[in-house]
Amino acid sequence: MKKRVTMFVLLATLLVAVSQPVKAAFSAYAFGDYYFILNSPTDTQEDQHGFWLRRVYMTYDADISDKIKARARLEMHSDGKFGASELTLNPFVKDAYVSYQFHPLHAVMLGIQESLTWANIEKFYGYRHLEKTPFDLYKTRSSRDFGLSLKGSFDSGKKFNYAFMYGNYSSYKEEINQYKQVSGRFTFNPDANWMFEISGDLVNLSATKKSSLLQAFAGFTGDWGRIGLNYGRETITEDGKNDINFNLFSAFLVGKFSPKLEAVVRYDMCMDPLISGNDRFFLIAKGYEANFLMAGLGINIHPKFQVMPNIKMISYKEDAAGVTPADFSQFNITFYWVF
Repeated sequence: MKKRVTMFVLLATLLVAVSQPVKAAFSAYAFGDYYFILNSPTDTQEDQHGFWLRRVYMTYDADISDKIKARARLEMHSDGKFGASELTLNPFVKDAYVSYQFHPLHAVMLGIQESLTWANIEKFYGYRHLEKTPFDLYKTRSSRDFGLSLKGSFDSGKKFNYAFMYGNYSSYKEEINQYKQVSGRFTFNPDANWMFEISGDLVNLSATKKSSLLQAFAGFTGDWGRIGLNYGRETITEDGKNDINFNLFSAFLVGKFSPKLEAVVRYDMCMDPLISGNDRFFLIAKGYEANFLMAGLGINIHPKFQVMPNIKMISYKEDAAGVTPADFSQFNITFYWVF
């Protein structure tokens, strides 16, 4: 009952806001799958299949003035865990921020917003509805944080861009400790085809434990499609313990055969044991080096409606004790629509 009331209040707020005398827009999109587990370490999951709706987003964007803009986004998502009982979609606030364009090339933003780790990379990739980008999939960083950011360009042509952020490192949740995250990002767009980016952050996890992430991305897009290469390294340091490193290389290729048909292939190579793994929608065991492969065919029934049959597989390298987990593979028919 409480979740229903929360959802109703949020939707009512959005509807009231739309009626106000400001330039505003309301948008929404959703995606999910018909999934079929082909291979799993757990016997009870073998041959499990069915429909699930992974995400629903409803967004309200408003231009309060020519310099002040605001966004409120409501997300509803499935738990995604292969548990013993069925779970409903849970609503929560995904974005809630205001930005001030204090200069034609520079703006400051306050509130729950995209973290700097992979926001640009995810947009270039274009297939979040198929699978998360690597550092999101392996739970290295969250997609959101509550903080204060400064973003802009060094030149009028907006080829050299920057962003800095100071945040809670608590995702879209409330802060409950004194430890924070600082991050920075530099992006170079020499023309409409190329994108180069380097980014990094430092997180205080506790009084004695820190995590840092450095990554680089290069991408090219053309009439035929796009290609992207991503490398990153997370290092966790803790007083009195050896450092933990996690190196990752990822590459993807999207090929456009026609306005109605395209394909995507992606490969992730985890060169160190996974620190977190993943337990939602697609199972990934932590503590092992892994290789992830994904391939899909996108059928664009409409510019705002895509159906994509795809397959995802993850395999592991033997650890020091000679243990190798069973592979996990899954076939999906993914659906994505904008409304």
